Amino acid sequence: MGFALTILYIVVTIISPEQFGKDWASYHVVMYLAAITALASLPSMATYRYWKNSIQTYLLVGFTIAIALSEVAHGWLGGVVESWRMFLPSAAIFFFIVVNVTTIRRLKIVTLAAVASCLAVTVEALCGYYAGFHGEMFVLQTNISSPQEDVIGQLTRIRGTGFLSDPNDLAQILLIALPLAFIAWRRGRVVTNFFVVLMPAALLLWTTYLTHSRGGLLALTAVALMAARKKLGTSASTALAAVFILGMLALDFTGGRGISAADGSDRLEAWANGLEMFKSAPLFGIGFNGFTDLYEITAHNSFVLCLAELGLLGSTLWVALLVTTTSGLNRSIGAQKKRHPIKFFGLLPLFEASYINSAGALTRGPALSEGIISMKYSATREVLPAMVCPDTTGAGITIGPLHSPSVPQQWIVAMRLALVAFITTSWFLSRSYTTTMYLILGLATATIALQRGDKPNDRGHWIFSSIAVEVMLIVVIYGLVRLRH
Repeated sequence: MGFALTILYIVVTIISPEQFGKDWASYHVVMYLAAITALASLPSMATYRYWKNSIQTYLLVGFTIAIALSEVAHGWLGGVVESWRMFLPSAAIFFFIVVNVTTIRRLKIVTLAAVASCLAVTVEALCGYYAGFHGEMFVLQTNISSPQEDVIGQLTRIRGTGFLSDPNDLAQILLIALPLAFIAWRRGRVVTNFFVVLMPAALLLWTTYLTHSRGGLLALTAVALMAARKKLGTSASTALAAVFILGMLALDFTGGRGISAADGSDRLEAWANGLEMFKSAPLFGIGFNGFTDLYEITAHNSFVLCLAELGLLGSTLWVALLVTTTSGLNRSIGAQKKRHPIKFFGLLPLFEASYINSAGALTRGPALSEGIISMKYSATREVLPAMVCPDTTGAGITIGPLHSPSVPQQWIVAMRLALVAFITTSWFLSRSYTTTMYLILGLATATIALQRGDKPNDRGHWIFSSIAVEVMLIVVIYGLVRLRH
């Protein structure tokens, strides 16, 4: 029940009840659905340990507490409830996925459900763009200004509803869905792959183009660079990425808006103000959602926003969420590359365990009845009892419940590409608390947990690496601001 409600929660959140009218928005459908899903997820929490072995779970709990402390530090106790009311619906999507996605099959279902929801939004938005269906809801007219701040035209951009009402947000989640769509790819199924994977991918790409998002262009380039690096090498893929950016600019991907430092001067000014806010309250920050109270625009950088509003405590936990998830995916990919192919149709462990004698027959007798056979391959674990003895209980055989990594490597690679898309776009957007981040973090964390099994996670190494990354980000942002001024 909890898994089915998790899928429903993801679909309703992405599609958003707001598109059906303001009355639906006032009913707080998502909030009530989250409460019901949380209750339905309790049995899974008690049964499975995957969520307990994921460091990201504890980091997100700490991050939620840091949001509360950012309000308490400034004496506004009532702000804790208001902050959690705004943030918890986004964080809930992470917890629901991690708790209820307990099998490989469930991982595929929930991932493709998220992709299908994004496709539903793209279809609606394209109908609004081309046919005028709820045109004001799905189409945004953006003024194009000259360097002298004069309006010289308007740019038509496509968008979604709810938390996707900004074209940049729509581009971000579509670029995350793009690599995830390839989880449905099946080798040798040409027709199926064309209709189930390639056509939806083309639809996602075209809708991303119609958002005319500059951050979306750079994120698409980063995803293409990561995907091509393995086969082409770093130098060749970097050159190809540069050509790709020039080609997209020639095709007016950004709608005539530049991506140079001069075009981003307002962002650098916002970053400078964000650093000043951080200096004024370095430990707990100025308070959740308080950036625009002190400056006219938002930070236009998820890390700067988090650093200014939540201080070192919250920003370190936020960075740690991304660092641990990225490193976990990298380790999972590396571990699968080191695996040896299964030989002898999964019977190799029998030879390694020395249960086959020199004559080629299975050893029987007291030695076997007192032994413990630990099987690493699920198929062999099912067949072995019948081969050894009709009555395995009487033989005293114990089939060890050892975990075997079984998440397909291409799925893990797709998760990493989706995470790269989010990280790239978050450098230009203030999306520290939105649903998109916790959706991809939840999917990636569930992937890592299923790959690792019940092995305890090392909860110490992430501290140094996260702090190092945070210091590097602060230095880079400070350097860019100083160069600009």
